[in-house]
Amino acid sequence: MLKNQAPTDSNPVSLQDPPAPPGPLAEAGRHPTPIAAALRLFGSIFYREVDERLLRQVVARREELVQVLGADPLAGLDLHNTAATVEALAVEYCRLFIGPHGHMPPVESVALGEDRFWGVSTEAVAEFYQRCGITLRPDEKAFPDHIAMELDCLAVLAEDDRQADAMVFAREHLLRWVPALLRHVASRATLAFYPTWLSGLHALLEDMYAEGVPGHVTGLEELL
Repeated sequence: MLKNQAPTDSNPVSLQDPPAPPGPLAEAGRHPTPIAAALRLFGSIFYREVDERLLRQVVARREELVQVLGADPLAGLDLHNTAATVEALAVEYCRLFIGPHGHMPPVESVALGEDRFWGVSTEAVAEFYQRCGITLRPDEKAFPDHIAMELDCLAVLAEDDRQADAMVFAREHLLRWVPALLRHVASRATLAFYPTWLSGLHALLEDMYAEGVPGHVTGLEELL
């Protein structure tokens, strides 16, 4: 999704089975950390509809996820029928994020009410990436301010130990709009899956970045 380039004057600044979800190219993460892996796991949940591979990953870590997220994301799902579960989650994803009616794409410009894709927020995110030497992969189709892309950015910054940049990005972007997305999802969801993940993400961002100094979230090492 994102790749990291060392800043210059002319160019400004895992999980085991299955492999880590979409994220930066390998060279972007010079120092893998539990928080970076967790951020990418959250991003993979909202990047696109859940497939069988990701579902197996979630099921395998169900007990740890309940502890970290504070609720069971798999509650109410028929885990004995993988195909049916994947289909149910795909339908829910479309209702919540794709449409055609009453949906909210997990994109900052839309969540902040800019009434269009590639709004002022998107430009600000893209400019931040450029300043930090982070670029989108050439084949990436997601908007720069899609939630998975922004979480990927935080993961890169965590891996490169750029805590000050991560704090600025989280507070100027994700912490400003994830609450609106959470309210939408909580009001529209028919399954526990997406509200549970989004609530857990919001709590993680608050714990890690909202207080002015990077925090530590217990349970991530056990989860990952």
